[in-house]
Amino acid sequence: MSGHLAINHFVLVVDNDAVVSQSISDFIHSKGYSVIVSDNLEDAFFEISLNKIDLILVNYFQPDGTAITLLEHLKSLNKEIPVIVINDKKDPQAFLGCFEMGVLDFVVKPINVELFWYKAECLLTRVQLQQKVKQQSSELEKMLYEKAREEQMARHIFEHLVNIDNNHFDFIKTFCQASANFSGDILLNGVSPNGNLFLMLADSTGHGLSAAMPIMRVASTFRAMVSKGFSLVTLIYELNEKVYHENPEDRFVACIILEADFFRNKLYVWNGGMPPVYLHLEHELSNDKAFNSTNMALGILPPNTFVADIFSIDLPNHGYACLFSDGLIEQHTLEEQPFGIGRLQSLFDEKLGDLTHYLTDSFEQYFQGKHIADDITVCTLDFERLYQWHQTRDFKELTSNLNGEFSWDIKISGAMLLNADYLSTLNQFLSVFGFATNFCQRVFTVVAELFSNAIDHGVLKLDSRLKNDPEGFELYHSIRDGYSERLSADDWVKVSITWNHMSELVITVADSGKGFTGFNRSISGYPELSGRGLSLVKTLCKQYELISPGNITRVVME
Repeated sequence: MSGHLAINHFVLVVDNDAVVSQSISDFIHSKGYSVIVSDNLEDAFFEISLNKIDLILVNYFQPDGTAITLLEHLKSLNKEIPVIVINDKKDPQAFLGCFEMGVLDFVVKPINVELFWYKAECLLTRVQLQQKVKQQSSELEKMLYEKAREEQMARHIFEHLVNIDNNHFDFIKTFCQASANFSGDILLNGVSPNGNLFLMLADSTGHGLSAAMPIMRVASTFRAMVSKGFSLVTLIYELNEKVYHENPEDRFVACIILEADFFRNKLYVWNGGMPPVYLHLEHELSNDKAFNSTNMALGILPPNTFVADIFSIDLPNHGYACLFSDGLIEQHTLEEQPFGIGRLQSLFDEKLGDLTHYLTDSFEQYFQGKHIADDITVCTLDFERLYQWHQTRDFKELTSNLNGEFSWDIKISGAMLLNADYLSTLNQFLSVFGFATNFCQRVFTVVAELFSNAIDHGVLKLDSRLKNDPEGFELYHSIRDGYSERLSADDWVKVSITWNHMSELVITVADSGKGFTGFNRSISGYPELSGRGLSLVKTLCKQYELISPGNITRVVME
């Protein structure tokens, strides 16, 4: 054994034979250890209470008891001190009783000090190792406790930041099962200023905290852009750019985004690297539809080569949609087989809106005791309840504090035209005066469409036909973004909103361009052409007027 015991650590010798005690004490001192000698158990108990004893050498028979008495005393104090018992003869019964009480070894008189010391040194080494392990275990427990507290706090903050603005709609039901403390799956929803509902399911690469961190950026970008009324395609491009530039090369985010556009009566679906989106629609010849991924996951392609391919169908009034990450379909069941996409699709067709409840109740039936290999998220969207929710917004009446008049004017010029998000405050401004939510959303839609057309066709003189296909759409936005450095104070758009005594909202949008025409063509649905917006504006307004030479538009809403 290398090194000496620390100061105030002792070997205790308990023997009323002074010659033997002195002989052993001298020998232990010669090895560099401190020794305490007691000639009875009472003195030994006193020394144990005062000092740090690392080893006890005790004669079996004592004037006031036996070694068993000492062992019982140590047990009552809950002290784990190794003990070697000395005996005058080999007494199996005494040996057995001591071993049952925790004695580690015996020495028979006459004592062979070299053999005794070998045993003692082994025990002392064992004691030191046990103390070191105990100390390290205590430190490890403390570290694990602090780590658990930090993870708990981080998880609380993460979930709060991710879910803080999520609405709790009865038409959206979810089932989630994380594979670690932090989930790389996220389900977000938001309502844009024009009243459209956005629903996003994202699945980040990997597991745990490394997967959760990119999700936070995706969540914040989603919320900011939806709340400011940006279009679905603009949201997708922005998300891809953020993930591409702000994450390592091997980190990307697969994603599904749905937009329910109530004014155009359209459902838009974008699927980037995710399993199919299933739709079960009632009152149709083909009840089931599937939207497979036709896009790369966010963050794989650089912004200049990324193209968003968006599906579009009429917005259903009945039926269900099912969105899910790949965690469930790839998870192995008790039969050591993947759960499978076919089984999930069959369950969705059978359970529909109750699918998530079924998974909650039956999860253990499929995976009891199995390690969850990946984050699991399943979501269903009830179109009938979604429609009912929208209808309740449609029939809200204007409040009675709208007596009087006001006007709201803003003029934006230069590069700010392409970066302005002032429209996000329009809803808030109108709601202050008591306008109904649905009316505010209609106004936002109209102003956003007129403002966008004024920039694209009036100021920038862009051709809408570029946006007839995804490649052209990318070129359209590339050209549009390239104008930002060339715009000056002479390039402007002005928006004027007036509420008059006839309870009419008059909106006028003017631009610095020379005017444009071309509204006599067939208008197709979003997201193809800009011209489609003017058709929508006409349906939302009481009056529509294009003032010569075509760079001023005036509409009336009520």
